[in-house]
Amino acid sequence: MAARHSNEQSVLGASTRVTGRVGGEGSLRIEGQLKGDVQVTGDTEIAEGASIEGNISAESVDVAGSLVGDVSARGTVAVRAGALVRGELKATEVSIEPGARVSLRIETELELDLGTPRRR
Repeated sequence: MAARHSNEQSVLGASTRVTGRVGGEGSLRIEGQLKGDVQVTGDTEIAEGASIEGNISAESVDVAGSLVGDVSARGTVAVRAGALVRGELKATEVSIEPGARVSLRIETELELDLGTPRRR
């Protein structure tokens, strides 16, 4: 059976503080503070000024705020300039913009183009 994805997006507003797990179908935008894990079928966006202390499982994750925890994404993880990320990232693609502050371990499949070997 194929996974069901909702186009619905939920938002935790800037003045919202949540302690506990957040999960469901669809995407999640976090503008406030969350202490707990996130598990959604869609994308997760951590807005500038937002913070999460917990693990995230989502289709893709975009971090402009602060994240302390591990990420498991079926798609991409993007860490924006000004973001703070500490933890482990597992994704098919990871991008980190200049100016992001990171302390992490990255697990992804990648291809390295090492060019043609030079003969000595």
